[in-house]
Amino acid sequence: MTAQLFSYMPLLLKAALVTIWLSWLALLIGAVGGALVALARMSTLLPLRLLALLFTEFFRSIPILIVLFFVFFGVPLIFGLDLSPFTATTIALALHASATMSEVIRAGLESVGKGQWEAARAAGMTYWQMMRHVIVPQALRVILPPSVGVYIATLKESSLASIIGYVELTKTGLLIRETMGSSFVPLLLLALIYFLINYGISLGGGALERRFHVNTRLMTAGAGQ
Repeated sequence: MTAQLFSYMPLLLKAALVTIWLSWLALLIGAVGGALVALARMSTLLPLRLLALLFTEFFRSIPILIVLFFVFFGVPLIFGLDLSPFTATTIALALHASATMSEVIRAGLESVGKGQWEAARAAGMTYWQMMRHVIVPQALRVILPPSVGVYIATLKESSLASIIGYVELTKTGLLIRETMGSSFVPLLLLALIYFLINYGISLGGGALERRFHVNTRLMTAGAGQ
């Protein structure tokens, strides 16, 4: 049985890459969407703030599985759009990630002291120059650590794609289990692969955070000279 299981390793590794790509794409879209929602939450326009708040609380309060079912089964019925399992899963994960990342990004932006905002305005910077050169570099110190956690959560949530027939890591493991006669061993291997991926992401995120802190300190020291 062990030899048979290891013969499936190329399939599992390929499926792991599919899962990483799916979750990364969803997080990338979610980060962009989350940034827009975060800026809307900080807007001076009350209707825009309320709309952003509604979006955030709505998708943070609903289980991702319900969002996935609505996108995959509801969108074709309501809008007549036939979505593939990959597209539906990406949209559902991105919506959920957008709501979560909006709070992470908003917390990061609000962590920058008002003095920094006022100094940038006094220097004659435009809004986007201020965000690019002053606010965002400092906010990233707060945004980066929880962003790694959001990615890990998104990667784990991508396993729900197996329910609607998308063949990613979990679905591949379940198919192998059926082929081997409902053995429990493929599930253990599946859990080990998820652990290695997420542990690697955690280590990479920690190294990136330490490097970013060092670079930020060097920039600060250079600015003070």
